[in-house]
Amino acid sequence: MTRARHVLLLVLLAFAARGVCAAPVATITALVGNVAIQAAGGAQRVATVGGNIDNGDTVQTGIASEIVMIFTDKQRVYLKPGSVFRVDDFHYAANAPQEDRSFLSLVKGGLRAVDGLVAKEGKPENYRVKTPTSTIGIRGTEYSVTDCANLDPGGNADCKGDQIVVYDGQIVIVNQVDRRIVRAGEGAIVVSPLLPFRVLPATRVTPVIPSAACR
Repeated sequence: MTRARHVLLLVLLAFAARGVCAAPVATITALVGNVAIQAAGGAQRVATVGGNIDNGDTVQTGIASEIVMIFTDKQRVYLKPGSVFRVDDFHYAANAPQEDRSFLSLVKGGLRAVDGLVAKEGKPENYRVKTPTSTIGIRGTEYSVTDCANLDPGGNADCKGDQIVVYDGQIVIVNQVDRRIVRAGEGAIVVSPLLPFRVLPATRVTPVIPSAACR
């Protein structure tokens, strides 16, 4: 192979790899108000219905703003107003479930999620949602998280820590000193990464309720 052809092949392979890495991981299916997206490299864009979410994106909902994202494995994530959410590392391949992973972070605000095929078919340790006080692992469930430690001005002053509610299935909540399984109809309030917590009736925990436009 000549040097010119060798260089051309390397260039083509680089572009092919970039295309694979840049494949969108989710699609925006519902939107209310103003939602901003910042890429891992720092570039910013405005969210639109039908737009894409990529690995490394940080999604921020403004006042009176909401968004629904459907990931490629059919996982559904709703963000309430005043939320910051990041896609740390998501990968779904229908023919290789052992390689699937969904690592997400709720930086502030609140989310409600229905799991997809990564949680149902992949390794349990490959699904994780980080919050300010804990880490959530799930399998076959719907749940919500409200981060009360970082509420915007005017928020519910009685809301403390991370308020986690399970609507279907079960989740595992872990912080640095405790680990609990929380099932449908139950919840937990995790006020610190360094304090134990207990399972409570869901009626005693703050839920996340989407508006009609995002249900």
